[in-house]
Amino acid sequence: MSLHERFTSTNGNGHSLSDFCPVLISGERAPLSIALLRGLEKGLKTFGISSNSSVQKKITQLLKIDVNDTPLQASEITNLFESATRAIKRKGGQGLLLVIDELGKFLEYAAQSPAQGDVFVLQTLAEFATRSEQTPLLFLTILHQAFEQYANKFAKSQQEEWAKVQGRFEDIAFVEPTEQVLRLIGSAIERTSEDKEENLSLPNDFDLKPNQLTEDEFGELLQNCLPLHPIVALVIDPIFRRFAQNERSLFAFLSSNEPYGLQDFLSTQHCNGTLPPLFSVANLYDYLKANMEHRLYASHSGKKWAEIDSALDRLPDPSPMPTQLIKTIGVLNIIGEVIPNLKASEQLLRYALDDNTEGFTGEFETVLATLKKRSIAIYRRYNKAYVLWEGSDIDIETKLREAEGRIDTKGALAADLSHYLPTRPLVARRHLFETGTLRYFAVRYTDLENFDADLEEPIEDADGLVLYALPTNEYEVKGLSEKVSSTKLIEREEVLIAIPRAIGMLQDTVTQLASLRWVSENTPELAGDAVARDELSVQQVQAEREVSNRLTAIFGGSKKDTCTWYHKGQSIDTIDSQGTRNAYLSEICDEVYNETPTIQNELINRRKISGAATTARKKLIQRMLEDGDKKDLGITGYPAEMSIYRSLLWNTGIHRETDGVWGFHPPKPDDKNEIEHTWTAIEDFLEKCEGERQLISELYKDLMKPPYGVRRGPLPILLCAVILHYKTEIALYENGSFIADWSMPVFERLLKAPQLFELKRFRLVGIRADLFAQLLQALNQSVETENPDLLTAVTPLIRSVAQLPKYTLATQELSDNAKNLRKVVLNAREPDELLFKQLPEIFGFRAFDAQIATNAQLISEFFDTLRDALFHLERAYEVLLNSIEQTLVEAFTLTPSREDLRPSKEDLRADLVKRAEPLLAVTIGMELKGFLVQVCSGGHDFNSWLEAIATYLAKKPPASWLDVDKAQF
Repeated sequence: MSLHERFTSTNGNGHSLSDFCPVLISGERAPLSIALLRGLEKGLKTFGISSNSSVQKKITQLLKIDVNDTPLQASEITNLFESATRAIKRKGGQGLLLVIDELGKFLEYAAQSPAQGDVFVLQTLAEFATRSEQTPLLFLTILHQAFEQYANKFAKSQQEEWAKVQGRFEDIAFVEPTEQVLRLIGSAIERTSEDKEENLSLPNDFDLKPNQLTEDEFGELLQNCLPLHPIVALVIDPIFRRFAQNERSLFAFLSSNEPYGLQDFLSTQHCNGTLPPLFSVANLYDYLKANMEHRLYASHSGKKWAEIDSALDRLPDPSPMPTQLIKTIGVLNIIGEVIPNLKASEQLLRYALDDNTEGFTGEFETVLATLKKRSIAIYRRYNKAYVLWEGSDIDIETKLREAEGRIDTKGALAADLSHYLPTRPLVARRHLFETGTLRYFAVRYTDLENFDADLEEPIEDADGLVLYALPTNEYEVKGLSEKVSSTKLIEREEVLIAIPRAIGMLQDTVTQLASLRWVSENTPELAGDAVARDELSVQQVQAEREVSNRLTAIFGGSKKDTCTWYHKGQSIDTIDSQGTRNAYLSEICDEVYNETPTIQNELINRRKISGAATTARKKLIQRMLEDGDKKDLGITGYPAEMSIYRSLLWNTGIHRETDGVWGFHPPKPDDKNEIEHTWTAIEDFLEKCEGERQLISELYKDLMKPPYGVRRGPLPILLCAVILHYKTEIALYENGSFIADWSMPVFERLLKAPQLFELKRFRLVGIRADLFAQLLQALNQSVETENPDLLTAVTPLIRSVAQLPKYTLATQELSDNAKNLRKVVLNAREPDELLFKQLPEIFGFRAFDAQIATNAQLISEFFDTLRDALFHLERAYEVLLNSIEQTLVEAFTLTPSREDLRPSKEDLRADLVKRAEPLLAVTIGMELKGFLVQVCSGGHDFNSWLEAIATYLAKKPPASWLDVDKAQF
């Protein structure tokens, strides 16, 4: 569907994009904010929005502001556009279409006047357009050159700020194909029937024909472009696109009277009797130099344009042939960067300069040899082309010949390639787009000898492996083909293998690259010769590119018979290009990771997340722990943790409202993110935790492997959700110790070191549920029977025993049941083991397995025994105090108030005080006096008074006594 059809066709609601309110703005060197306001005002008025509306009044108000004194804020402009979309919606429109033509003029103004030309309004408008859904803002800008070109004179920090603005937009390049430009040139050149023409079609050897054209069509288009030389006809559009203003500059060149332009050329040239005058590459250089020199030198290729001038200045004889040859070499090398196969080879140079005059061949060869001898031009062997050179004392050609004798040209090609041109991983792009998970394949070169070792070498973090086999003969092709059909490879779903029928000149190309590396590493003189060093560097880069191109032709070409691909022991017929290979990588990921969840959040869905994502994950988990019963976990606004929450918990239905209560639940049955596989895998892991504790790090390993392939980033969040759903059945252990408090500090440690944490699960069913309820009653706690929490009961039991006085924890003057209870509780590590196994067994009962049917009498007997043992433990210290009291009674032969009773506590204390007070004033001995002070001290209750006397006498508080201390007292 054409762009016009898309704008005028109706959607499902009967509306079309023509229902949008258009805001059309033409570029000018003025503040962008003012142009936006004026354009919006005019667009709304045209759409029928009254000038009395609030949005129009606000525009009028802002237009009265002098931006030189008070620059408009980007947020003000964006808020106005947002208000405008709502007004358009009320008017029955579908949205707002903002088009800025010649945006470059606004950018030029902004570059010159940053205070008044705030380009960041583009960023805020683009961000609003991205989030506008109900009444969208469509935002289109038109530029004649790349956005960053307008900021090329800025400091790096300013360029980075402008790059952020550009990053909010999607670039759509409008580039006419070569054949269209050739037709345009041909139609612009008028001819008479008397024009004498000769066929100057390009030889096929140059490989410059566009793929869309036949040889005859290409030749006819070039013929129609005469008097432009065919090479000029091919390069002129890329040159004007790169250094000028595309078609505008092209027509100026063709039709204006600019110096050295086509019109000027035709008015000064005459036919030599054999060929009509042809506008050559050298003529094109003169035109560019005369009319746009400043643009050439300000461009990224400015140094290369300067090299042409330098080479011309070094000519001892500025006659036509040398100057034309230098200009042609220079221009071809500059524009050859963007036209494949265009290079200054000897054959192409001869074709570009041949004027069909007698003696041309001899003069051309002589001049070319002279340029090489004077180091004005140098021949690069790896791509068989000439470049201009500034000259050097180092003879690179001689050094390269020396290198060829030093390096091992018969070494393993796969090893050499891996050394000189390391591979880059291949990304399964479609799989990434559909699942949100970036998966990549490690790439290795291999050969028959090292195939098995390369296959078995671990691929570390990669999700799969692509092996590029490099057979050097038919024998190795056959041997490799036999290896890929082995049973071992049939089971390796994640491995894709390519075996070419032949590798052509790849070995020679790699040898040339190795030679350049050898010269670079073994020529000390390069340190003081910048020219030779730069030339060698350029040759290395281009040699690497040539090796890369040959590899692409071998493994990514369009001919199926050049390379055979294998997967699981079978050849793959559908791979015939890089595109189909990449598509097949996604198919492998779909197959290998067929239970992976869809997580469209690049912030969290990574192996290693950023610092910002780590902070957001911690905040989200804290919200899960503390605010799980709130909508959106109580998160307000749209911080980073909210986007993670939406992707992982809200979109999947894991955190949702059920019966009016928000909580964590298994994913919804209709969840399209397929996260239920991961949830189920975690549940399966919890089942294994019922028998014994399991390391959380082992769960992570399982989930990161096929068929799940979950990234490390979201795993703690998903685990936390499952744990909170089953919280009443799960116990957490750190370094083997039970963790009763599920707090954020605990989870922070878990995030850093999951290998130190274990989980154990226990189900409260059957007799265990009844036993659990009875335990809560014994501890005077309540419980909701639908959601029993074992930890709620066991933790207080452990705490109640652990907080007993040290005397109680050490004395042996207890019943056997009390001593056994104390021992197992103090050494308890697992709550379920304590309640269902250890406690019953120390009292002589069988362990309460989940399979045992409910038995009320058995439970009653168990708890009677438990209560009795707890009673003995709790009264042990009281018994000790009673013993101390009795000792004092016997020591001081105190008389009870009644003959049938021992003295009351009040009588005991009053009697002792009565005896001690007269002595306190006359006693000199420090020990006795201290004792008398303790007896006479007031303000304590009886037990505290008793403890103070016992502590003074025994030099240790009774709570810390051992049985031996009691005996001594």
